[in-house]
Amino acid sequence: MIRLTTCLLFCSLHLNAFAQPELKGSPNELRHFLHPNDKIVTLSAEAEEKAYSDRAIISLLITSEDKLLSVSISNNIALRESISQQLVSAGINPEYIKSSTFSTSPQYGWFGKKPDSYKVVNRMAVTITEESQLNTIAGVADSEEEIELSDITFEHSKKDAYKSKVKQLALEKVMKQKALYESSLGVKLTPVSFRDNRLWVKGTQGAQMLEEVVVTASKRSRSYKDSAADFAQSVAPRSVESSFDEIVYTAEIFVDFSTVTDKTQ
Repeated sequence: MIRLTTCLLFCSLHLNAFAQPELKGSPNELRHFLHPNDKIVTLSAEAEEKAYSDRAIISLLITSEDKLLSVSISNNIALRESISQQLVSAGINPEYIKSSTFSTSPQYGWFGKKPDSYKVVNRMAVTITEESQLNTIAGVADSEEEIELSDITFEHSKKDAYKSKVKQLALEKVMKQKALYESSLGVKLTPVSFRDNRLWVKGTQGAQMLEEVVVTASKRSRSYKDSAADFAQSVAPRSVESSFDEIVYTAEIFVDFSTVTDKTQ
């Protein structure tokens, strides 16, 4: 009796081993095997929003040179103080005028190891919020050979807010698509994942043109002040005051939905 029971138990285990095969594969493969009716669709949408730069950072290079290093440094300091006074008188906040640490480079002649002179170079970064202030800085750059307007960059103070705004607009478009497909196709879409890593922030062509005119304009043919003023007037929209250039914010959102047939329809 014991032998018969043991034999029947062994046969039962052997049959169960064949009846329940072992499942192997990646997690994604197993998910499709266990849930063959679970289908995924991806909806995407893109949104764009335009804004105007409300700040510009102007870089001025101040260069002084003299046979004595102490004199060269003193002249550079005096010139920077004079520039700061002119800009403050024009209404620019003193906190928006920054000077970098100066650099000095000895200038050697053809013979001898002793430098003939010392050159001191300092950069001033001035943040402005109005086009009239740009004209003031251009006039300062025209006034002295030692002052050079070297660079201009545009900024938008509400950048983070606009990034969130275009993401929200793109997501709203995706949800409108979802509602359309659900009502038209009789399916129910449930969000399971999303991707919002596609975000672009770029200036329009006008920014590059304005920078080229202001930075590379030649004093011999025309002053910085005249070129900057004329071009700023030509690219500025008449409906927007104190604007520098247009910035375009673009976001693209992808949302994955699981689909289930709506049996109520």
